Amino acid sequence: MKAMVITKVDPPLGWVIFNRPHVKNAFNLQMWEEVPKAIVRTALDPQVRIILLKGEGGNFGAGADIKELLEYAQEPLLARAYADKVNFCFFTMGQVEIPLIALVEGYTLGGGAMVATACDLRVVSDEATVGIPLPRLGLAVEPLGIKRLMETVGLSWASKFLLTADPIPLEDLKLSGWATSVVAHDKVENEAKNLADRIMKNSPTAIQMTKRIIREWLKSSLERKEKILEEAFARCMLGDEFIEGAKAFMEKRKPKFSL
Repeated sequence: MKAMVITKVDPPLGWVIFNRPHVKNAFNLQMWEEVPKAIVRTALDPQVRIILLKGEGGNFGAGADIKELLEYAQEPLLARAYADKVNFCFFTMGQVEIPLIALVEGYTLGGGAMVATACDLRVVSDEATVGIPLPRLGLAVEPLGIKRLMETVGLSWASKFLLTADPIPLEDLKLSGWATSVVAHDKVENEAKNLADRIMKNSPTAIQMTKRIIREWLKSSLERKEKILEEAFARCMLGDEFIEGAKAFMEKRKPKFSL
């Protein structure tokens, strides 16, 4: 089976590369399973101090694989299993104690945008298209993804990004703090490496402990309510609105949701 996530080590940097360029790196179930494993495997390499995440072929990740999601629709056990895999990916990313930097290029939508959000820092191309259009598909964003988005940009910006489901203007990405920096498309990798170099001038232990302190400080009752929130995501996957939203997306038309 072809690896949908590639890892490589270029000490002191580690790379996690999404490898479905033929579908703009849309996330399917196999990718949701491979990404956390790839990140942990790379983070455990003693030569690696920072992990860079990017998409092969110029797109970070164009959201979920809609065709595959439709296969899980109306199947409670499959929908819940899918939601669990997505949330486990975000949970794992939150536990890694070395910095994660996303190279945000091309289409960075839905699940792809939330994976970028789960990173510590994001270097954004001035040609990137970033957005979280899940509500237009009849889906809610995964609970840990929402938590991380609110931690990153605050309640007001998170509400705007999630409720409008619009493509997010670069200016809003900068003003909200979602984008660590916005650079010319051909400068993204260099900027990410420069950012990594600045971080690596600091004590490795201090960086790890700082990440641990941030993680512990941000813990909230959301973890204790995780089951309820996961069920909310799975419920959306089981609903008629998701079927309509997904079909409309594939048929390139506007969805018709009932009031």
